[in-house]
This record gives sequence, structure tokens and C-alpha cells, in this order.
Amino acid sequence: MKTATLLTLLRDGRVGTLLAATRAMRASYRVPFLAAAVEGGVLRLLARGPVSLDRLVTDLGAAPSLRDGLEAWLGLGVSLGEIGLGPEGYRLRGRLARRLAEPEHDATAALVVETARLHWRLIMETPERLRAARPFTLADQDGPLVARSSRSVEPFVGEAVDDAVPARGALRLLEIGCGSGIYIRRAAMRNPELTALGLELQPDVAAVATENLAGWGLASRVRVEAGDVRRRAPEASFDLATLHNNIYYFPVGERVGLLRHVRGFLRPGGRLLLTTICLGKGSAVDVLSLWGAMTAGCGRAAGVVELVAQMGEAGFASVRSKSLIPGESFHAFVGTSP
Repeated sequence: MKTATLLTLLRDGRVGTLLAATRAMRASYRVPFLAAAVEGGVLRLLARGPVSLDRLVTDLGAAPSLRDGLEAWLGLGVSLGEIGLGPEGYRLRGRLARRLAEPEHDATAALVVETARLHWRLIMETPERLRAARPFTLADQDGPLVARSSRSVEPFVGEAVDDAVPARGALRLLEIGCGSGIYIRRAAMRNPELTALGLELQPDVAAVATENLAGWGLASRVRVEAGDVRRRAPEASFDLATLHNNIYYFPVGERVGLLRHVRGFLRPGGRLLLTTICLGKGSAVDVLSLWGAMTAGCGRAAGVVELVAQMGEAGFASVRSKSLIPGESFHAFVGTSP
């Protein structure tokens, strides 16, 4: 390249813009690569130690005719620093890749997959869907995957559950949107006299919860049903109702009515525990709020003051909020049915 041409490109900013875009693109390649490596079982295979390319072709069930394709895909992982290549074959190199291969980090691995599958679609498709008045639907979401990824906040929600559930005494729990059933399990393990009904909007997720709870030995104390709580007649027979990570599944304008309806299931003095990410700083909050605002029948993330006011308007007394994760916009809300 001639010096004059280079100087022209530098002066008009094209080189700087290209370099900035290249750095951003490299970072963006990392998430889908890791997501594919999680889903394809590649991380699990490489966690065992160096594996040859030919062995990977066999173990992954790849078509032999596409051996070069697998090698090129692995080469991307090498250039991203997540995979290493030596004389004996491929291995995990990046710290994040090594962590995601461990079973105890399954929730974070699921969140990476959810980001690649759903979050990128939200960001890419929203402008066109706005023009076409064509919002996303719950069918665009992988319910079991979201149930897995939501467990990333499990330790913090678990603390809120422990605060709301007494360690002894008969207690009847209604969990609205029970997901994998993990928080019902937490409550049941804390109080051996607790019985529960879990309601789950998505049938495939309800099936997962039922299977999980049976595997945990709780089938005699817990029942899971698929359905919308708004279409269920209230029966004031529960001591505690919980909504974890799902208030954004309901439109903003319908939340007071929803909360008032939920109060109808509580005995006098019964309590509602609601945990959720709220409006605040951070791209994770913004993506979640975008998903709610762009999904039919759902709504954006709530503000802390806004949700306290909505619970009060729905008839709950002594409403209070508590930050569950220092520095993050994740809160627990508790109110009492008079």
C-alpha cells in the first residue's frame, strides 16, 4: 500500500473504525463458539485431556467428508484462546471453557447458550419486528434451557426462600412459575412439614419440574400443574405464594391485577415472596427488559419503587424490598395479605 493511501485512510478514520470493529467482532465470536462447544459436547470431550482430530471426528459423529470443517471450527477456538493444540491433539485452554465443562457450572453454560440462541435474535430482529408489528412469542424461547440458566441466581434466591419459610410447622406453598422446581425443593428441604403446588405456564417445563421433584423424593408432598395462574379460581388456602424470576412474563399494565389475584390464594396473614431482576445498570438487565417488552403477553423489567407500589395497590401490607446481590439490580419483595 502506498504511503499516501495509508495516510488518507488514517485521516478519514476508516482504519481506526475497521480496527475497532475487528476487536468487537472477535469478542462476539467467543459466545457462539462456546455455546456450540457446550451443546455439541466438545467441552466435555476435551476436558478429558488432549484428543486427536480423528478421535473427535468419531466421538462427535461428524461426517468424515467434513473433517476439514471440524478442523477449521476448532481452529477458530484456538485463535480465540479457548482451545489449545499440541502434538497429542486438542485440549481446553481458556479458563472460561474449562469452567463451563464442569457440571457445577451448568447454569452458566446454559446462560451462554441462551445468549447465543435467544439474546442475539432479540437484538438482531427487533428493528424489523417493530416495523412489522410482529413481537416474539414464548414459542421462540427454549423453556427448559431458560429454566437451567435461571439457576445462576439460585444461591441468592435460596437465601430469600430461607428467610420466608419457617424451619418447622405446617406450611402450604403456592409457587407460580416453578421452573425446574429447584426453589420448591429448597423450601421443602428447609421445612419437612411443607406441602406445595407448583404452577408452570409452559407444559414442557412443568414436565421437567415433575420429573425433578420425583427424583428428589418429593412427589408425595409436591404437585406440579401446567397452566396460567390467572385462569385459576382463587382459593385462600396457602400460607406463602412465590414468584421467582418471572414477573416480566406479565404485561406491566396487568401486574397489579395479577398480584391482587395471587393475594386471593393466600390465607389472612399469608405472604407473597417475589424475586426479580429490576431496572438498573447492566446489559443483562437491558436484554431481559427487551425480551419482556418484545414478547407477546409479557412486559419489561420492573423498577424497585414501581413494584413496591404495585404490590401495595394490589392490597399487600408491609411491603418491603431487599437487594439480593450487592451491586446488581436483583431484589426480593415481601408483602403480607391483611
